[in-house]
Amino acid sequence: MQTFLHKIQEKGADMSRTAIYVRQSAERADSVSLETQEQLCRQETAPEDAVTVFCDRGFSGKNTARPGFQAMMQAVRSGQIDRVLVYKLDRISRNLADFTQILRDFQRYGTAFQSHTEHFETASPMGQAMQNMLMVFAELERETICARVRDAAFSRAKRGFDTGGPPPAGFRRVPAVIGGIHTSMLEADAHAADIQAGFAHYCRAEGTVSAVCRLWTDMGFQPVRGKTWATGTVSRMLRNPVYVQADSQVYAYLAKKGAELCVPAELPAQHGVYIYADRRLTSSRLTDLHGMYAICAPHEGLIAPALWLACQEKMDRALPCRRSGTKPRSFLSGLLYCMRCGSAMTPVQGRSAVYLVCSGKKRGICEGAGAVWRLEEAERLVGAVLAARLETLRKTGVIRQQDDRTRSLQKALERTEMRRRMLLQSITEADDADVMRAAAEAAAQMEHTCTKLRQQIAAAGKHEAVNLPEWAEADAGFRCNAAKILLEYVLTDGKTLHTVLR
Repeated sequence: MQTFLHKIQEKGADMSRTAIYVRQSAERADSVSLETQEQLCRQETAPEDAVTVFCDRGFSGKNTARPGFQAMMQAVRSGQIDRVLVYKLDRISRNLADFTQILRDFQRYGTAFQSHTEHFETASPMGQAMQNMLMVFAELERETICARVRDAAFSRAKRGFDTGGPPPAGFRRVPAVIGGIHTSMLEADAHAADIQAGFAHYCRAEGTVSAVCRLWTDMGFQPVRGKTWATGTVSRMLRNPVYVQADSQVYAYLAKKGAELCVPAELPAQHGVYIYADRRLTSSRLTDLHGMYAICAPHEGLIAPALWLACQEKMDRALPCRRSGTKPRSFLSGLLYCMRCGSAMTPVQGRSAVYLVCSGKKRGICEGAGAVWRLEEAERLVGAVLAARLETLRKTGVIRQQDDRTRSLQKALERTEMRRRMLLQSITEADDADVMRAAAEAAAQMEHTCTKLRQQIAAAGKHEAVNLPEWAEADAGFRCNAAKILLEYVLTDGKTLHTVLR
C-alpha cells in the first residue's frame, strides 16, 4: 500500500489553501486512477490557490485508518486548510458515521468541503442534505459488495475450491482442476508424519496439548511464526477436521456439534473436511460449530477417523476442566457456594497456598463464609465423599454398558441421521415440486427409522459393573466429570463443608 504524498504549490499569503484528497482501494479497469481524480479536482480550483494533494493508494473507505487522510485531518485541525476537494463523496468515506464526524470536524475548524462529481458544497443546506443521503447509499453499496464476496467464497468452498489463506500445517497448496475449473488444493508435505505423531501422542492416556507442543519442538517441527508451539494453536489443530480421513461417523460428530453438512450422497474415501463460517459471527476454537458448514474437501486427510474421534472425545471431556483466566484449576469449580449469601466460592492464590474466598464478599454483599478454607483441604474432604460414592457404584453395578449389538445400532442411527440431514438440505435447494415432495417423504421415513433405532438402543443397553479408576489415581479430567455428575453442590459456612449428592 502506498502512503500519502504532498504536492504543494507555493503562492502568496492571501490565497485560498485547498486540499485535494484522492483515494483508490484497488487498481481495476473500471476504477478512476489517482492521477485522474487529482486532475478533475484541480478544475474546481483557481490559479492562485495553494493546493496540497493527499493520497491513499490501496486503502478502503470503510474506516479512517488511512495515512493520507489522517495527515489531511491533522492539517485541518492545525488551521492550514481552508477547503477540501474530493472527486467523489465515497472517496473520503463509505461509512455514514465516519462521514458525519468528518463534516463536524470541518465545520468546527472552519473548513469548507466540496465534491467534484456531485456538484455541491457544505455551505448550502441542500448540499448537506444531499451528502447525507448519498453516504447512506454508499454504505449500502459497500455492504452489498461484502455480501457478494461472502456468497462467492461460500459457493467456492461448497464446491471444494480453495478460498485462500495460508495452508494448515502439514499441508502445501498445489494446482488442481476441479469441475473443469483451474484452482488449487491441499496436499501432504514433509511434516505430515509429524502431524500424525502429534495426534497419536495426544490420544495416549498421558497425552496433553502441552506434551504435543514439546514433542513437535523436539522433532524440529516449528510453526510458521516463532520457534515454539502455543497450546492454543495446537488445540485448534487437533480440533480441525481438515486433517481427518472423514467417514460417516466423523460427519455425524460434526453435525452433533452443530455444523450443517454439505457432502455428496456418496462420501469419497479418506477426504478431509473444510469448516466454513462467517468470521463476523463465529470464533476459531471449533468447539461449537453452530452457524458453520462442514464441507467435503477434495484433498486426502492425514488422520484415521477412529484416532481423530478419540482425540475429540478426550478434548470434549477436558472442556469443563480448562482454566478460565488465571484462577487455579479445581474439580470444585462451579459447585462450591457460600452458605451466607449463596455466592460462588472462588480460588485465590495466596503466598503459600490457594484459598477459597466468597465472591459476594469481593462484591461487598457478604461478610464472607467465616474461616478461610484452603483449596487443597476442601478438595481432600469432598474427594473422600466422591471416592466413597464411586466405590458404591462399583459394588452395585449400576453403570450402563453397551455391547457390540448396541454399538452397531448406534452407528446405524448416526448414518441414518446424517442421510436425513442431507435430504432435508436438498429440499431447501430443490426447484422442482416433485423432487421436494419425494425428498420430504424419504426424510419422514428415515425419521421413523431413527425412532425405531433409538428404541432398540434403549432396550439393548444393560447394566453391569465396570472398572472405574480409584479417586486417588484419577486424572483431572475424570475428577471434573465425576464431580459434575455426582455432586449437586457443596456449601460452606467456614467451619463445615456440606456436600449434597445427586
